[in-house]
Amino acid sequence: MTSEPSTPERDAPDAPATPSPWAAPLLRAVPALVVGLAITFTADHSPALGLIMLAGFGLATAVVLVLSSVRMRPLEPLRPLHRGLAIIAGLAGALALVVLTSGGAGLALLLLLIGGYAVLAGALELVWGIRHRDRSPLARDAVVIGVGTLALAIVLALVGDPVSAVGFFGAYAVVLGIFLLIAGLSLKWSTPLKESAAS
Repeated sequence: MTSEPSTPERDAPDAPATPSPWAAPLLRAVPALVVGLAITFTADHSPALGLIMLAGFGLATAVVLVLSSVRMRPLEPLRPLHRGLAIIAGLAGALALVVLTSGGAGLALLLLLIGGYAVLAGALELVWGIRHRDRSPLARDAVVIGVGTLALAIVLALVGDPVSAVGFFGAYAVVLGIFLLIAGLSLKWSTPLKESAAS
């Protein structure tokens, strides 16, 4: 008895599905846009408000990144980046809550927490984007986001009032959210074209 040759069509049902990464930036855009717009339409740019927004941004971003990384394949290059960013964002959000509950909501701690987040998250995303520029369609976007996040840290080091600090953080969140939204939708729309070309 001769065995039937294996074909891609016969092997396809047994092969694990490869999820498209386009949903990851879209999910990341949600907390950034919510926080950015909330700051934009709030007149009070006090250190307390900045810490509240940082706490919401950090914790919500951490949850989104963890959930998206769980749905990825173990060898997906984006998975370790999302886990690392989740740790950084979650830590920044948790520390902001601690400062708020302890009554130490001042400009110095606000700048320290946002600046620390920007340095760590920006450096991680920039390095990941450079190392994976030939392995992930989101590498170029990661480089841009990394540079922009590091730029936020530099700008915050030059400001000396809470209105500017909270305002720049809100502007960064809006720009980040819009950029992630465009990146995710562009990747989603380009995926069917690539699949059709491959067929």
